[in-house]
Amino acid sequence: MSETAALQGFLDTLSSRLSVVESKLGVETPAGATTTTTPAGPSEDAKSVKAFDAYCRDCLDPFVAACAALEAPEATTCGEIVTKGWMAMRSFLAMASACKKPAAMPQGVMEFVKPCQEAMQAGAANVQRGDWEFHEKTISEGLQCLSWLLVSPAPVDFIENFIGAQDFWANKIRVKHKTADKALKEKQVKFCDTFKKLMLELMPYVKEHHATGVAYNPKGVDVASFSGAATPAAPTAKGTPKPAAATSSSQGGGLGDLKAALSGGSVTSGLKKVTKDMQTWRAEYKAEGSKVVKAAPKSSKPAAAQKVTKGPPALEFQRRGMKWLVENQTKDEGVITVEMDPKDGVKHTVYICTCYEATIDIKGKCKGVAIDGCVKCNVLFDSAISSMEVVNSKSMKCQARGTVPSVAIDKTDGILTYLSRETLDITSFVTSKSSDMQISFPNDAGDMVEAPIPEQFVHKAKLVGDKAVVSSDVSDLYSH
Repeated sequence: MSETAALQGFLDTLSSRLSVVESKLGVETPAGATTTTTPAGPSEDAKSVKAFDAYCRDCLDPFVAACAALEAPEATTCGEIVTKGWMAMRSFLAMASACKKPAAMPQGVMEFVKPCQEAMQAGAANVQRGDWEFHEKTISEGLQCLSWLLVSPAPVDFIENFIGAQDFWANKIRVKHKTADKALKEKQVKFCDTFKKLMLELMPYVKEHHATGVAYNPKGVDVASFSGAATPAAPTAKGTPKPAAATSSSQGGGLGDLKAALSGGSVTSGLKKVTKDMQTWRAEYKAEGSKVVKAAPKSSKPAAAQKVTKGPPALEFQRRGMKWLVENQTKDEGVITVEMDPKDGVKHTVYICTCYEATIDIKGKCKGVAIDGCVKCNVLFDSAISSMEVVNSKSMKCQARGTVPSVAIDKTDGILTYLSRETLDITSFVTSKSSDMQISFPNDAGDMVEAPIPEQFVHKAKLVGDKAVVSSDVSDLYSH
Protein backbone atom coordinates (compact mmCIF):
# COMPACT_ATOMS: atom_id res chain seq x y z
CA MET A 1 0.00 0.00 0.00
CA SER A 2 1.38 3.44 -0.92
CA GLU A 3 1.97 6.14 1.72
CA THR A 4 -0.90 8.18 0.26
CA ALA A 5 -3.33 5.25 0.55
CA ALA A 6 -2.12 4.50 4.09
CA LEU A 7 -2.60 8.14 5.10
CA GLN A 8 -6.09 8.19 3.57
CA GLY A 9 -6.96 5.02 5.48
CA PHE A 10 -5.82 6.64 8.74
CA LEU A 11 -7.80 9.79 7.97
CA ASP A 12 -10.94 7.76 7.16
CA THR A 13 -10.65 5.98 10.51
CA LEU A 14 -10.14 9.32 12.21
CA SER A 15 -13.18 10.69 10.39
CA SER A 16 -15.31 7.86 11.75
CA ARG A 17 -14.22 8.58 15.31
CA LEU A 18 -14.71 12.32 14.89
CA SER A 19 -18.25 11.66 13.69
CA VAL A 20 -19.05 10.03 17.04
CA VAL A 21 -17.61 12.98 18.94
CA GLU A 22 -19.43 15.49 16.71
CA SER A 23 -22.74 13.74 17.25
CA LYS A 24 -22.29 14.06 21.01
CA LEU A 25 -21.32 17.74 20.73
CA GLY A 26 -24.25 18.52 18.42
CA VAL A 27 -22.18 19.33 15.34
CA GLU A 28 -24.28 19.05 12.18
CA THR A 29 -23.07 17.71 8.86
CA PRO A 30 -23.16 20.32 6.07
CA ALA A 31 -25.72 19.80 3.32
CA GLY A 32 -24.39 17.71 0.44
CA ALA A 33 -21.64 16.06 2.48
CA THR A 34 -21.71 12.34 3.18
CA THR A 35 -19.83 10.33 5.76
CA THR A 36 -17.22 7.93 4.52
CA THR A 37 -18.15 5.04 6.76
CA THR A 38 -21.19 3.67 8.52
CA PRO A 39 -21.20 2.49 12.11
CA ALA A 40 -20.36 -1.13 12.47
CA GLY A 41 -23.30 -3.27 13.44
CA PRO A 42 -23.30 -6.55 15.35
CA SER A 43 -22.82 -8.45 12.09
CA GLU A 44 -19.20 -7.27 12.01
CA ASP A 45 -18.39 -9.76 14.78
CA ALA A 46 -20.32 -12.63 13.19
CA LYS A 47 -18.30 -15.75 12.50
CA SER A 48 -19.80 -16.10 9.02
CA VAL A 49 -18.78 -12.56 8.03
CA LYS A 50 -15.21 -13.04 9.27
CA ALA A 51 -15.03 -16.32 7.35
CA PHE A 52 -16.25 -14.54 4.22
CA ASP A 53 -13.54 -11.89 4.61
CA ALA A 54 -10.91 -14.62 4.90
CA TYR A 55 -12.32 -16.32 1.81
CA CYS A 56 -12.11 -13.04 -0.13
CA ARG A 57 -8.48 -12.51 0.89
CA ASP A 58 -7.62 -16.01 -0.32
CA CYS A 59 -9.65 -16.01 -3.54
CA LEU A 60 -10.92 -12.57 -4.57
CA ASP A 61 -7.60 -10.76 -4.15
CA PRO A 62 -5.66 -13.18 -6.43
CA PHE A 63 -8.32 -12.81 -9.12
CA VAL A 64 -8.18 -9.00 -9.02
CA ALA A 65 -4.39 -9.24 -9.21
CA ALA A 66 -4.68 -11.57 -12.23
CA CYS A 67 -6.92 -9.01 -13.96
CA ALA A 68 -4.39 -6.24 -13.29
CA ALA A 69 -1.54 -8.41 -14.61
CA LEU A 70 -3.20 -8.51 -18.04
CA GLU A 71 -2.63 -4.74 -18.26
CA ALA A 72 -5.79 -4.00 -20.20
CA PRO A 73 -8.74 -1.77 -19.25
CA GLU A 74 -11.16 -4.54 -20.25
CA ALA A 75 -9.57 -6.96 -17.80
CA THR A 76 -9.48 -4.33 -15.07
CA THR A 77 -13.18 -3.68 -15.60
CA CYS A 78 -13.86 -7.40 -15.16
CA GLY A 79 -12.08 -7.29 -11.81
CA GLU A 80 -14.00 -4.21 -10.72
CA ILE A 81 -17.40 -5.72 -11.59
CA VAL A 82 -16.64 -8.96 -9.74
CA THR A 83 -15.40 -7.00 -6.73
CA LYS A 84 -18.63 -5.00 -6.74
CA GLY A 85 -20.66 -8.20 -6.79
CA TRP A 86 -18.71 -9.89 -3.99
CA MET A 87 -18.81 -6.79 -1.78
CA ALA A 88 -22.57 -6.63 -2.33
CA MET A 89 -22.72 -10.28 -1.26
CA ARG A 90 -20.78 -9.42 1.88
CA SER A 91 -23.18 -6.59 2.74
CA PHE A 92 -26.10 -8.99 2.42
CA LEU A 93 -24.42 -11.58 4.68
CA ALA A 94 -23.52 -8.91 7.24
CA MET A 95 -27.16 -7.82 7.31
CA ALA A 96 -28.37 -11.41 7.72
CA SER A 97 -26.00 -12.06 10.64
CA ALA A 98 -27.50 -9.11 12.51
CA CYS A 99 -31.17 -9.34 11.51
CA LYS A 100 -34.15 -11.61 11.86
CA LYS A 101 -35.43 -13.17 8.66
CA PRO A 102 -38.29 -11.02 7.33
CA ALA A 103 -41.71 -12.58 7.12
CA ALA A 104 -42.06 -11.42 3.51
CA MET A 105 -39.32 -12.82 1.31
CA PRO A 106 -37.67 -11.65 -0.85
CA GLN A 107 -39.43 -8.28 -0.59
CA GLY A 108 -38.07 -7.71 2.91
CA VAL A 109 -34.43 -7.83 1.79
CA MET A 110 -34.62 -6.25 -1.66
CA GLU A 111 -32.62 -3.24 -0.47
CA PHE A 112 -29.63 -5.57 -0.05
CA VAL A 113 -30.41 -7.71 -3.09
CA LYS A 114 -30.38 -4.76 -5.51
CA PRO A 115 -26.58 -4.19 -5.38
CA CYS A 116 -26.11 -7.85 -6.34
CA GLN A 117 -28.57 -7.45 -9.20
CA GLU A 118 -26.75 -4.34 -10.36
CA ALA A 119 -23.46 -6.26 -10.42
CA MET A 120 -25.02 -9.05 -12.49
CA GLN A 121 -26.54 -6.52 -14.89
CA ALA A 122 -23.19 -4.73 -15.17
CA GLY A 123 -21.52 -8.03 -16.05
CA ALA A 124 -24.04 -8.70 -18.82
CA ALA A 125 -23.86 -5.13 -20.15
CA ASN A 126 -20.06 -5.32 -20.23
CA VAL A 127 -20.01 -8.09 -22.86
CA GLN A 128 -18.80 -6.69 -26.18
CA ARG A 129 -17.57 -8.21 -29.40
CA GLY A 130 -13.79 -8.21 -29.57
CA ASP A 131 -10.60 -9.66 -28.12
CA TRP A 132 -12.00 -9.69 -24.56
CA GLU A 133 -15.42 -11.13 -25.33
CA PHE A 134 -14.63 -14.53 -23.79
CA HIS A 135 -13.31 -12.91 -20.59
CA GLU A 136 -16.42 -10.77 -20.26
CA LYS A 137 -18.75 -13.70 -20.88
CA THR A 138 -16.87 -15.77 -18.31
CA ILE A 139 -17.47 -13.07 -15.71
CA SER A 140 -21.07 -12.51 -16.77
CA GLU A 141 -21.92 -16.21 -16.36
CA GLY A 142 -20.15 -16.52 -13.02
CA LEU A 143 -21.83 -13.47 -11.51
CA GLN A 144 -25.22 -15.14 -11.84
CA CYS A 145 -24.33 -17.29 -8.82
CA LEU A 146 -25.00 -14.25 -6.59
CA SER A 147 -28.66 -15.26 -6.69
CA TRP A 148 -27.84 -18.05 -4.20
CA LEU A 149 -28.58 -15.48 -1.48
CA LEU A 150 -32.30 -16.08 -2.14
CA VAL A 151 -32.12 -19.83 -2.76
CA SER A 152 -33.28 -22.39 -0.22
CA PRO A 153 -32.82 -25.21 0.70
CA ALA A 154 -29.86 -26.09 -1.57
CA PRO A 155 -27.77 -22.98 -2.35
CA VAL A 156 -24.58 -25.01 -2.89
CA ASP A 157 -26.16 -26.95 -5.75
CA PHE A 158 -27.38 -23.68 -7.22
CA ILE A 159 -23.87 -22.17 -7.20
CA GLU A 160 -22.47 -25.29 -8.84
CA ASN A 161 -24.77 -24.77 -11.80
CA PHE A 162 -22.83 -21.66 -12.82
CA ILE A 163 -19.33 -23.09 -12.48
CA GLY A 164 -19.73 -25.12 -15.66
CA ALA A 165 -21.23 -22.14 -17.46
CA GLN A 166 -18.28 -19.85 -16.74
CA ASP A 167 -15.83 -22.68 -17.43
CA PHE A 168 -17.23 -23.03 -20.95
CA TRP A 169 -16.04 -19.52 -21.84
CA ALA A 170 -12.87 -19.80 -19.77
CA ASN A 171 -11.89 -22.87 -21.77
CA LYS A 172 -12.21 -20.80 -24.94
CA ILE A 173 -9.69 -18.37 -23.44
CA ARG A 174 -7.31 -21.25 -22.73
CA VAL A 175 -7.66 -22.61 -26.27
CA LYS A 176 -7.28 -19.17 -27.83
CA HIS A 177 -3.96 -18.55 -26.05
CA LYS A 178 -2.71 -22.11 -26.25
CA THR A 179 0.03 -21.13 -28.73
CA ALA A 180 0.79 -17.67 -27.27
CA ASP A 181 4.14 -16.86 -25.72
CA LYS A 182 4.71 -18.35 -22.27
CA ALA A 183 4.29 -15.14 -20.26
CA LEU A 184 0.97 -14.17 -21.89
CA LYS A 185 -0.33 -17.73 -21.74
CA GLU A 186 0.38 -17.93 -18.00
CA LYS A 187 -1.42 -14.63 -17.37
CA GLN A 188 -4.49 -15.74 -19.34
CA VAL A 189 -4.62 -19.12 -17.64
CA LYS A 190 -4.26 -17.47 -14.24
CA PHE A 191 -7.25 -15.25 -15.03
CA CYS A 192 -9.32 -18.38 -15.71
CA ASP A 193 -7.98 -20.39 -12.77
CA THR A 194 -8.36 -17.68 -10.13
CA PHE A 195 -11.94 -16.90 -11.15
CA LYS A 196 -12.87 -20.58 -11.10
CA LYS A 197 -11.27 -20.93 -7.66
CA LEU A 198 -13.27 -17.90 -6.48
CA MET A 199 -16.47 -19.74 -7.39
CA LEU A 200 -15.35 -23.20 -6.26
CA GLU A 201 -14.29 -21.99 -2.81
CA LEU A 202 -17.60 -20.19 -2.37
CA MET A 203 -19.33 -23.57 -2.16
CA PRO A 204 -17.54 -24.88 0.99
CA TYR A 205 -18.05 -21.49 2.64
CA VAL A 206 -21.78 -21.62 1.92
CA LYS A 207 -21.96 -25.28 2.95
CA GLU A 208 -20.40 -24.50 6.34
CA HIS A 209 -22.26 -21.30 7.21
CA HIS A 210 -25.43 -21.27 5.05
CA ALA A 211 -26.08 -24.93 4.16
CA THR A 212 -29.85 -24.61 3.74
CA GLY A 213 -29.98 -20.95 2.77
CA VAL A 214 -28.65 -17.70 4.18
CA ALA A 215 -28.55 -17.98 7.98
CA TYR A 216 -30.33 -15.10 9.69
CA ASN A 217 -30.03 -14.12 13.36
CA PRO A 218 -33.21 -15.17 15.20
CA LYS A 219 -32.34 -12.76 18.03
CA GLY A 220 -31.37 -9.94 15.69
CA VAL A 221 -33.04 -6.68 14.80
CA ASP A 222 -35.52 -6.06 12.02
CA VAL A 223 -34.01 -5.52 8.57
CA ALA A 224 -35.70 -2.13 8.34
CA SER A 225 -33.79 -0.89 11.41
CA PHE A 226 -30.41 -2.35 10.43
CA SER A 227 -27.82 0.43 10.35
CA GLY A 228 -25.28 -1.48 8.26
CA ALA A 229 -21.75 -2.61 8.84
CA ALA A 230 -18.47 -1.14 7.69
CA THR A 231 -17.36 -2.85 4.49
CA PRO A 232 -13.62 -3.46 4.03
CA ALA A 233 -11.81 -1.66 1.26
CA ALA A 234 -12.25 -3.26 -2.14
CA PRO A 235 -9.26 -5.37 -3.20
CA THR A 236 -6.64 -3.96 -5.51
CA ALA A 237 -3.86 -5.59 -7.47
CA LYS A 238 -1.76 -5.59 -4.28
CA GLY A 239 -4.50 -7.26 -2.24
CA THR A 240 -6.97 -6.20 0.41
CA PRO A 241 -5.44 -5.06 3.70
CA LYS A 242 -6.74 -6.81 6.77
CA PRO A 243 -9.06 -4.64 8.89
CA ALA A 244 -7.08 -2.88 11.59
CA ALA A 245 -7.85 -3.94 15.15
CA ALA A 246 -9.50 -1.34 17.37
CA THR A 247 -6.95 0.57 19.42
CA SER A 248 -7.48 0.60 23.14
CA SER A 249 -7.28 3.87 25.05
CA SER A 250 -4.78 2.20 27.36
CA GLN A 251 -2.26 1.86 24.55
CA GLY A 252 0.45 4.48 24.36
CA GLY A 253 0.30 6.96 21.48
CA GLY A 254 -1.69 6.77 18.24
CA LEU A 255 -5.48 6.72 18.04
CA GLY A 256 -5.82 5.41 21.60
CA ASP A 257 -4.48 8.65 23.08
CA LEU A 258 -6.49 10.67 20.57
CA LYS A 259 -9.69 8.94 21.62
CA ALA A 260 -8.92 9.49 25.29
CA ALA A 261 -8.22 13.16 24.64
CA LEU A 262 -11.40 13.66 22.67
CA SER A 263 -13.45 12.10 25.45
CA GLY A 264 -12.68 15.11 27.68
CA GLY A 265 -15.24 17.90 27.41
CA SER A 266 -12.89 20.80 28.20
CA VAL A 267 -10.32 20.15 25.52
CA THR A 268 -12.50 21.74 22.84
CA SER A 269 -13.12 24.96 24.69
CA GLY A 270 -11.55 28.05 23.16
CA LEU A 271 -10.93 26.35 19.82
CA LYS A 272 -12.00 27.92 16.55
CA LYS A 273 -14.91 26.03 15.03
CA VAL A 274 -13.94 24.20 11.84
CA THR A 275 -16.87 22.89 9.83
CA LYS A 276 -16.67 19.79 7.65
CA ASP A 277 -16.61 21.79 4.45
CA MET A 278 -13.27 23.25 5.62
CA GLN A 279 -11.71 19.84 6.21
CA THR A 280 -10.27 19.15 2.77
CA TRP A 281 -8.62 15.89 3.81
CA ARG A 282 -11.97 14.18 4.06
CA ALA A 283 -12.69 11.57 1.37
CA GLU A 284 -15.88 13.30 0.22
CA TYR A 285 -14.00 16.40 -0.92
CA LYS A 286 -11.42 16.98 -3.65
CA ALA A 287 -8.84 19.75 -3.65
CA GLU A 288 -8.16 21.78 -6.79
CA GLY A 289 -5.34 24.10 -5.86
CA SER A 290 -6.58 26.23 -2.98
CA LYS A 291 -10.23 25.80 -3.86
CA VAL A 292 -12.34 23.26 -2.02
CA VAL A 293 -14.68 21.36 -4.30
CA LYS A 294 -17.22 18.87 -3.03
CA ALA A 295 -17.41 15.55 -4.77
CA ALA A 296 -20.22 15.50 -7.29
CA PRO A 297 -23.32 13.85 -5.81
CA LYS A 298 -24.62 10.74 -7.44
CA SER A 299 -27.51 11.23 -9.80
CA SER A 300 -30.83 10.67 -8.09
CA LYS A 301 -32.57 9.88 -11.35
CA PRO A 302 -34.10 6.42 -10.98
CA ALA A 303 -33.16 3.79 -13.52
CA ALA A 304 -35.83 2.94 -16.01
CA ALA A 305 -37.64 -0.25 -15.15
CA GLN A 306 -36.88 -3.14 -17.48
CA LYS A 307 -39.86 -5.01 -18.81
CA VAL A 308 -38.89 -8.67 -18.83
CA THR A 309 -42.20 -10.55 -18.74
CA LYS A 310 -45.45 -10.24 -20.68
CA GLY A 311 -47.94 -10.30 -17.84
CA PRO A 312 -48.57 -11.30 -14.24
CA PRO A 313 -46.89 -14.49 -12.96
CA ALA A 314 -48.95 -17.67 -13.21
CA LEU A 315 -48.60 -21.19 -11.81
CA GLU A 316 -51.60 -23.41 -12.51
CA PHE A 317 -52.63 -26.83 -13.69
CA GLN A 318 -54.75 -26.95 -16.84
CA ARG A 319 -56.74 -30.16 -17.03
CA ARG A 320 -57.38 -29.56 -20.69
CA GLY A 321 -54.11 -30.63 -22.19
CA MET A 322 -53.00 -32.13 -18.87
CA LYS A 323 -50.23 -29.60 -18.34
CA TRP A 324 -48.78 -27.35 -15.69
CA LEU A 325 -48.39 -23.74 -16.84
CA VAL A 326 -45.50 -21.78 -15.35
CA GLU A 327 -45.65 -18.32 -16.90
CA ASN A 328 -44.06 -14.87 -16.42
CA GLN A 329 -42.07 -15.87 -13.36
CA THR A 330 -38.97 -13.92 -12.23
CA LYS A 331 -36.35 -14.28 -9.52
CA ASP A 332 -38.44 -11.99 -7.32
CA GLU A 333 -40.83 -14.90 -6.83
CA GLY A 334 -38.10 -17.11 -5.35
CA VAL A 335 -37.78 -20.77 -6.31
CA ILE A 336 -40.93 -21.98 -8.10
CA THR A 337 -41.63 -25.61 -7.13
CA VAL A 338 -43.96 -27.84 -9.17
CA GLU A 339 -44.94 -31.03 -7.35
CA MET A 340 -45.87 -33.99 -9.58
CA ASP A 341 -48.52 -36.38 -8.34
CA PRO A 342 -46.92 -39.85 -7.83
CA LYS A 343 -49.74 -41.50 -9.83
CA ASP A 344 -50.88 -38.98 -12.42
CA GLY A 345 -47.69 -36.92 -12.80
CA VAL A 346 -46.43 -39.17 -15.59
CA LYS A 347 -49.36 -37.94 -17.70
CA HIS A 348 -48.60 -34.26 -17.17
CA THR A 349 -46.39 -31.90 -19.17
CA VAL A 350 -44.76 -28.86 -17.58
CA TYR A 351 -44.90 -25.84 -19.91
CA ILE A 352 -42.60 -22.97 -18.89
CA CYS A 353 -42.90 -19.75 -20.90
CA THR A 354 -41.77 -16.09 -20.88
CA CYS A 355 -39.92 -16.35 -17.58
CA TYR A 356 -36.91 -14.18 -16.73
CA GLU A 357 -34.10 -15.12 -14.32
CA ALA A 358 -36.45 -17.54 -12.59
CA THR A 359 -35.62 -20.86 -10.94
CA ILE A 360 -38.17 -23.65 -11.51
CA ASP A 361 -37.81 -26.96 -9.66
CA ILE A 362 -39.99 -29.88 -10.82
CA LYS A 363 -40.33 -32.59 -8.17
CA GLY A 364 -41.30 -36.08 -9.30
CA LYS A 365 -41.55 -37.79 -12.67
CA CYS A 366 -43.47 -35.99 -15.44
CA LYS A 367 -44.32 -36.71 -19.06
CA GLY A 368 -42.18 -33.92 -20.48
CA VAL A 369 -40.81 -30.42 -20.00
CA ALA A 370 -41.26 -27.64 -22.58
CA ILE A 371 -39.51 -24.27 -22.26
CA ASP A 372 -40.45 -21.40 -24.56
CA GLY A 373 -39.28 -17.78 -24.69
CA CYS A 374 -37.36 -17.77 -21.41
CA VAL A 375 -34.20 -15.84 -20.53
CA LYS A 376 -31.55 -16.62 -17.90
CA CYS A 377 -33.67 -19.24 -16.17
CA ASN A 378 -32.69 -22.35 -14.23
CA VAL A 379 -34.90 -25.41 -14.73
CA LEU A 380 -34.39 -28.54 -12.64
CA PHE A 381 -36.45 -31.72 -12.88
CA ASP A 382 -36.28 -35.29 -11.61
CA SER A 383 -37.21 -37.35 -14.69
CA ALA A 384 -39.15 -36.88 -17.92
CA ILE A 385 -40.65 -39.83 -19.81
CA SER A 386 -40.56 -38.27 -23.28
CA SER A 387 -38.31 -35.22 -23.65
CA MET A 388 -37.20 -31.77 -22.63
CA GLU A 389 -37.68 -29.09 -25.30
CA VAL A 390 -36.14 -25.62 -25.26
CA VAL A 391 -37.13 -23.08 -27.93
CA ASN A 392 -36.70 -19.32 -28.48
CA SER A 393 -34.71 -18.91 -25.25
CA LYS A 394 -31.43 -17.38 -24.11
CA SER A 395 -28.82 -18.16 -21.43
CA MET A 396 -30.62 -21.18 -20.03
CA LYS A 397 -29.45 -23.77 -17.51
CA CYS A 398 -31.32 -27.07 -17.28
CA GLN A 399 -30.63 -30.09 -15.09
CA ALA A 400 -31.99 -33.65 -15.21
CA ARG A 401 -31.51 -35.27 -11.82
CA GLY A 402 -32.95 -38.52 -13.15
CA THR A 403 -33.50 -39.60 -16.75
CA VAL A 404 -34.68 -37.94 -19.95
CA PRO A 405 -34.53 -39.81 -23.29
CA SER A 406 -34.39 -36.77 -25.57
CA VAL A 407 -33.40 -33.11 -25.41
CA ALA A 408 -34.50 -30.82 -28.25
CA ILE A 409 -32.97 -27.34 -28.59
CA ASP A 410 -34.26 -24.91 -31.20
CA LYS A 411 -33.56 -21.20 -31.76
CA THR A 412 -31.76 -20.90 -28.42
CA ASP A 413 -28.64 -18.84 -27.77
CA GLY A 414 -26.74 -20.16 -24.78
CA ILE A 415 -27.80 -23.30 -22.92
CA LEU A 416 -26.04 -25.52 -20.42
CA THR A 417 -27.62 -28.93 -19.81
CA TYR A 418 -26.63 -30.98 -16.77
CA LEU A 419 -27.16 -34.73 -17.04
CA SER A 420 -27.02 -37.37 -14.36
CA ARG A 421 -24.81 -40.42 -14.79
CA GLU A 422 -27.99 -42.49 -14.93
CA THR A 423 -29.32 -40.82 -18.08
CA LEU A 424 -26.03 -40.22 -19.89
CA ASP A 425 -26.19 -43.41 -21.99
CA ILE A 426 -29.80 -42.99 -23.08
CA THR A 427 -30.12 -39.24 -23.73
CA SER A 428 -29.88 -37.90 -27.27
CA PHE A 429 -29.78 -34.24 -28.39
CA VAL A 430 -31.51 -32.73 -31.42
CA THR A 431 -30.46 -29.13 -32.13
CA SER A 432 -31.25 -26.53 -34.78
CA LYS A 433 -30.60 -22.80 -35.25
CA SER A 434 -28.93 -22.61 -31.83
CA SER A 435 -25.55 -21.54 -30.44
CA ASP A 436 -23.41 -21.72 -27.28
CA MET A 437 -24.69 -25.16 -26.29
CA GLN A 438 -22.91 -27.24 -23.67
CA ILE A 439 -23.46 -30.52 -21.81
CA SER A 440 -22.14 -31.22 -18.30
CA PHE A 441 -22.07 -34.66 -16.67
CA PRO A 442 -20.08 -36.60 -14.04
CA ASN A 443 -17.04 -38.71 -14.94
CA ASP A 444 -15.95 -41.96 -13.28
CA ALA A 445 -14.47 -40.04 -10.35
CA GLY A 446 -17.71 -38.16 -9.80
CA ASP A 447 -16.31 -34.82 -11.00
CA MET A 448 -18.34 -32.76 -13.44
CA VAL A 449 -16.91 -32.46 -16.96
CA GLU A 450 -18.17 -30.35 -19.85
CA ALA A 451 -18.43 -30.86 -23.58
CA PRO A 452 -19.71 -28.38 -26.18
CA ILE A 453 -22.35 -29.33 -28.73
CA PRO A 454 -20.88 -28.46 -32.16
CA GLU A 455 -22.50 -25.60 -33.99
CA GLN A 456 -19.94 -25.30 -36.76
CA PHE A 457 -19.49 -27.95 -39.46
CA VAL A 458 -17.44 -28.50 -42.60
CA HIS A 459 -19.50 -29.60 -45.60
CA LYS A 460 -18.24 -31.16 -48.82
CA ALA A 461 -20.22 -31.79 -51.98
CA LYS A 462 -19.52 -34.56 -54.47
CA LEU A 463 -21.17 -36.76 -57.07
CA VAL A 464 -21.94 -40.39 -56.32
CA GLY A 465 -22.94 -41.72 -59.69
CA ASP A 466 -25.41 -39.14 -60.93
CA LYS A 467 -26.58 -38.14 -57.48
CA ALA A 468 -25.36 -35.06 -55.59
CA VAL A 469 -24.22 -35.92 -52.06
CA VAL A 470 -23.14 -33.56 -49.28
CA SER A 471 -21.05 -34.91 -46.40
CA SER A 472 -20.69 -33.05 -43.09
CA ASP A 473 -17.99 -33.22 -40.43
CA VAL A 474 -17.57 -31.39 -37.16
CA SER A 475 -15.25 -28.36 -37.39
CA ASP A 476 -11.70 -28.60 -36.04
CA LEU A 477 -12.75 -25.99 -33.49
CA TYR A 478 -14.24 -28.83 -31.42
CA SER A 479 -11.26 -31.16 -31.63
CA HIS A 480 -9.59 -29.69 -28.53
